[in-house]
Amino acid sequence: MYLKYLTYKFFFSVFSWCLFLPILMSAVTARLFINRSVAPHLVWGSTPIINNSYWSRAMTDGGFKSETYTESFYSSINKRGDWDRVLLEEYNFLPYRLRPFLAFAHALFRYDVFFIPFTGFFLGNTPLNKFQALFLKIARKKIVVIPYGADSYIYGRIRSTETIHGLLISYPLAAKSQLRIASDVDYWVSKADAVIPGVMGLDGFGRWDVLAPSSLTLDLNAWRRSVRLSNADGSTKAVIVAHAPNHRGFKGTEFVLNAIKQLQNEGLKVELKLLENLQNTEVKRILVEEVDLLVEQLIFTGHGLNGLEGMACGLPTVSNLESDIYLTPMRRWSFFGECPLVSASPETVLDVLRKLITRPQLRHELGSAGRAYVEKYHGFDSARYLFGNVIDYVYGRKDSLINLYHPLLSEYTNRSPKIQHPLINNRIVD
Repeated sequence: MYLKYLTYKFFFSVFSWCLFLPILMSAVTARLFINRSVAPHLVWGSTPIINNSYWSRAMTDGGFKSETYTESFYSSINKRGDWDRVLLEEYNFLPYRLRPFLAFAHALFRYDVFFIPFTGFFLGNTPLNKFQALFLKIARKKIVVIPYGADSYIYGRIRSTETIHGLLISYPLAAKSQLRIASDVDYWVSKADAVIPGVMGLDGFGRWDVLAPSSLTLDLNAWRRSVRLSNADGSTKAVIVAHAPNHRGFKGTEFVLNAIKQLQNEGLKVELKLLENLQNTEVKRILVEEVDLLVEQLIFTGHGLNGLEGMACGLPTVSNLESDIYLTPMRRWSFFGECPLVSASPETVLDVLRKLITRPQLRHELGSAGRAYVEKYHGFDSARYLFGNVIDYVYGRKDSLINLYHPLLSEYTNRSPKIQHPLINNRIVD
């Protein structure tokens, strides 16, 4: 079996190197004969991360030519309509393992700005992995790297031991790939025209062109505010708590379950809805119609897309925001000081939930502030502001993006009043 694997790997490497010159010639041809004077054509891929779809749609709505181009998609949670081009459906005359090479070569002619993760664009799992930037640069393409997690978490560089342990619970095999992942991260940090890592950038990336806690985006026209606005306080009527773990260990689900059980033992009326293995449309419906607050996660520092979804629905939303190592820069030089997410860890979640359950007015204040926050920083217009500036930067029309969201210097953060909420550094203070 091992000999068979080595034989397969050898012949795949030979095929890859045979395709080196055609792709190189494609890059040279694109450089010589394609000289667009109109707005650049954007592509987002090739990993099927749903926010690629949101970013692309935001830019399309802003007048750009923009497409997603992915290897496949996660049918258990997303729909085919979320994506433009899917490689699984294209170039059917070729064995699937050879299609990424043709897709990459074709993309050199079709697109101008490549928004990619740290695995690159289609060729990350091929012997030509470390030639991707060369091909793109020869063809005069621009490269913007945005990580999503698995592409760039280098366990040995992460500052938070809690995050490392959560990753080891849910993604243990990635610990054996640290050298490869680190090599990819270092390669693209060196070669990219812009890197937008969010909070993850503080875990050893050494570079961020935009300092923002997150560049995630939602179509706020598709996310309505909750219709409940419940005044339940856990005494006469139950408060419904939602938690949507994709991987329980990394989200700290066992601590959420334990806290709910302890609150029930105290006599509080509280119910937990675990949202697992559901289509995004069903998760959206439940958040809007059936719950009073959301616990996103309790382990890693920061928030993900689900945290934004909770705030977009006007729900008070809980995430772990305990580490000032990560968040002080985001509050000092970016917009995170306005964020109304409620911080909780496994050790504090019981007390935090008790306060939120018994204080409906606090829930309403935080829910309103959360909706205002995502409208200001995470809607489609926000994405167009971010990526419009990024495009200007990579084409040399801007010298720097480092103060793009500075709370004192940025026009954007001061275009509307600061988001007001009753938290101090994301903590309930009374």
